[in-house]
Order: sequence, then structure tokens, then C-alpha cells
Amino acid sequence: MTVLAADPEAPTSAKTARRPSDESLILLGIGLLALGTYLWQLSVPEQLSFYDSGVYLAAAVHLVSGVVPYRDFTFVQPPGLLYLLAPVALVSRLIGTHDGLTVGRALASVVTAANCVMTAALVRRHGRTAMVVTGVGVAVSPVAFLVSSAIKLDPFSLGFVLLAALVVVGRGPAAALSRRGAILAGVALGVAGLVKLWAFFPFVAIVALVAWRARGRVVALVASAGATFLAGVAPFLLAAPRSFVAEVFVEQLGRKANAADSGSLLWRLRALTGYVDTLVAPSTGVTLVAFTVLAALVVLAYRHWRSVSDADALILFGAVAVVVMLLSSPETYSYYAYYAQPFLIALAVVALWRIGARLRERVAPPRVGKGTRRLVVGAWVASLVLASGAMVLYTTSFYSAYAYTYGYYGRWMGLVTRAVPPGACVVYNQVAFGVYANRLISSDPACPPVVDVYGEWMGNGYQLVAPPRSFSREWLGYFERAQYAVFTRLKPADIPWDGRLTHWFDAHYRLVANKQFVFVFKHISARGG
Repeated sequence: MTVLAADPEAPTSAKTARRPSDESLILLGIGLLALGTYLWQLSVPEQLSFYDSGVYLAAAVHLVSGVVPYRDFTFVQPPGLLYLLAPVALVSRLIGTHDGLTVGRALASVVTAANCVMTAALVRRHGRTAMVVTGVGVAVSPVAFLVSSAIKLDPFSLGFVLLAALVVVGRGPAAALSRRGAILAGVALGVAGLVKLWAFFPFVAIVALVAWRARGRVVALVASAGATFLAGVAPFLLAAPRSFVAEVFVEQLGRKANAADSGSLLWRLRALTGYVDTLVAPSTGVTLVAFTVLAALVVLAYRHWRSVSDADALILFGAVAVVVMLLSSPETYSYYAYYAQPFLIALAVVALWRIGARLRERVAPPRVGKGTRRLVVGAWVASLVLASGAMVLYTTSFYSAYAYTYGYYGRWMGLVTRAVPPGACVVYNQVAFGVYANRLISSDPACPPVVDVYGEWMGNGYQLVAPPRSFSREWLGYFERAQYAVFTRLKPADIPWDGRLTHWFDAHYRLVANKQFVFVFKHISARGG
């Protein structure tokens, strides 16, 4: 019997296992494209739109310093992001909150890039092109550029939702979900809810799919999600039960908005495109046509329900759940649309690819030579690269324009650094000023940790009515203990001014420095004795 020697160049199973697949390379490329552009963007804009960034980093810094949210200061979100930012907060204690803010924004860029990768992975069964279109589409969405450059809840919460979705359907049908996988998905969903309560809506979508396809795993998934959420909130719930429930649940679920922040249904639909604040923002008519076409494509693509994969079903369930949430929330901002972007873009791609697959079954594709095929593929790749580059440049300029409208010039914060000595007790109407100027941490243990002025209003009339006297008295106590006050206006509207508070402040504080939208006041003895 002749024994043939093994070809050393032949691919063995071990070599094949070590070789990265085309899908892995595509996912890596999408991640690098997104991360590279997001990090590059951090060095481009001069204007910083960072109210939320300041609130979340300041709250995390206070937490690692022993000042507890809900008990010692108002914090109207679940504590999940504070856990995630705790390492950044500890670093901020060492290197300063200014550089800590940079680290936090870079972390947000990493998370937002990871979301692009996970969304692309959800459509992998439709092929490499579908993965590229989905991942790049999410990566270069203007609203993604905005949230990637700030510390906001949405990318972090959505990231754990996408992770749970991948655990459930990323490697096959949900029926194959193991008990361990169900627990892992539940933990991810619990963390998502700990970051932002909105995660409840995609949680319902995932539970619905698991109940339909893998009923025996529902209990493990729901129980692990609930246990994770309860474990995360327990320390704060025990420390300040009434404040925690009021701030996280009562005030959030009962939010009221003024006319500027409520947004009409048609405006919210426009915002869902991710382009509402850009120079090419779609009109209401174009938006209605676009969503009508998308709905028609989805109906056409999903009408043969038995052929719909679990991953495609989950994308549909998730898109519907998140869109309903965004259209029905009492308050809205344009960046809220980011929570829906991965689901909507993936849904559009899945619908087109399913329809295309059905057409290819009925109509034989024309035979194309190898040279022509290479030319077409090369042209397609070149077009994709050019389009991506154009979108990167455009959306980066979009971020700068958006931040110019809603943000503050970073160099203005240097005035706070120069006018306020280190360790001084400062009250801000936008705590991000203190974060950026390295003047957040006070050496005075009695210094009031005012983090979120707008959040304080949520329990005091939402700026829709005159401030309650108790609210104004609370701020009088802040000013009495503080050495400095830093405002964005001479008398910013988000401070609960009444006659007594205004008179007392004017008698005890003097303007010592100002530039553009930065006003620094120093606490002095009462004028006239």
C-alpha cells in the first residue's frame, strides 16, 4: 500500500482554525474604521457639547470619593454608568478631571465603535456585503458621531443590549440557546437597564423571541436580568430608599417636558433618521416617504414568516420596540435617535437582502466573466471607501456645528482654572465647567455636591412652574456654603431664583471674572456690613 506524504502547504484543520475568517476581518475593519474616525474626531472640534458628560463623570468622581448619589446629591438615572465609569473616576482623581474627561470620551468612542461591530455581526447570515453595509452605515451615522464624542448613557446601554442579542441569536437559532447563554444574555440586559431604563423595551423584544423559540430558557434569562439589576441598585436603594425610588423611577417615568423638548411626532420621525441636525436634514415629506418605503420593504421581506431566521426576527422586534419607545417618550432630544439606529439600519439591510435573495431564486443572474466581476467589485469597494470618507468628513463637521450651537468653547474654561484656586468649594449650574477646569473636587467636606441642576428641577416642577420655596431655600444653602459660583449666564434660568434668593446672592457674591458664557462669582461678606 502506498502511503502519500502530507503536503506541508495544504491547509490542515489546525491552520484553518487559526486563520481569521473573512467575517472576522470585516468586523475588524468596521471596528477600526469607526474607532479611528471617532478618536480622530475628538481632536477636531473646538466646541464641546458636554452637559451630560460633566454630570456623569462628576457623579462617578463623587461616588469614588465617598459622596453617594441619591443620598448626598440628585442623580436621576440608574447607577449603571457610574459603575462603568468608576475606573475613569479613579484615574481622574490622579490625573485631574480635565484629562479624565478625555479618557471618558475616548471610552465612549470605543463603546460606540463596538456597537457598529456587533450590529454588523447580527446580519452575518446575509453575507459579507450585508455586514459591511450595516456596520459602515451605523458607523458613519451623524448621530453616532455625536454620542461617540461625549459621555452619554445611550451607547453603553445599547452596547449591552446588542451583546445580549448576539448571545441569543449570534451563532444560530435561539432554540440552541444554552442555559448558560440565557444567563449571560440576562446579565447583559440587566446591566443595560442599570445604565438606562430604556433597555426595558429591547429586553421585552428579546424575551418575546426566546419565549417563542426557546421557552425553556425564558426563566433563566429573565431571572438573571432581574437579579443583575437588583444587585446593582441594592446599595443605593438601601442608602436612600425614598430618594432613589423618586429620582430613578417616579421622576423618570413621570417626566414632563417644555415645548422645546417635547418634539412633535413628525419631528421625532425626522430625528430617527439620524440626520435631523445636519445641513441635509430630511423634510417631513421626505421622512414620511422614507419610512413608508421601509415599512413596505419590511412587510414584503417578512411576509413568509416561516423562512425568517431568529436573528432577522429579533432585529424586527427590536426595531419596533425601540421606535415605539422613542415616539412615545414625554421628552426627546435629537441624540436619542442613536438608540434606534443599529436596529433600523440592520432592518433596512435585512429587508433588502431578503427581497434580493427571493428575486435571485426566480430570475437567473447573468453570467459575468471573472475580469468583469473583479472590475465591478473593485468599483464597489472604491465607491464604498469614497462614500465612507465623505461621510466621515461631513459628520465630523456636523458634530462641530452641532456643538457650536449647543456647546461651549473649551478654552473658555481656562478662565475658571485661573480665577478659582484648587480645592475651593464651587457651585456650578453646569458641572462640566468644573470637570473641564479641574475645579470639581473641593477640600471642604461641607461643600455641596451639585451635579445635575436640570435633574433637580425634575422633582420641582420641571421649570414649567415657579420654583417651590423649598427648592430656592435649598439653593440658598448651597450658596451659603460655597466660596465661588460659576454660571453660564449672569442669572441662569436653571437656578431656582426667587426674590429672596436673588437679593441674598446679589448681596453676598461679586463677579470677579467673565468671558463669553463663563461668569465666575466670589462669595464675599454682605455688602454694606
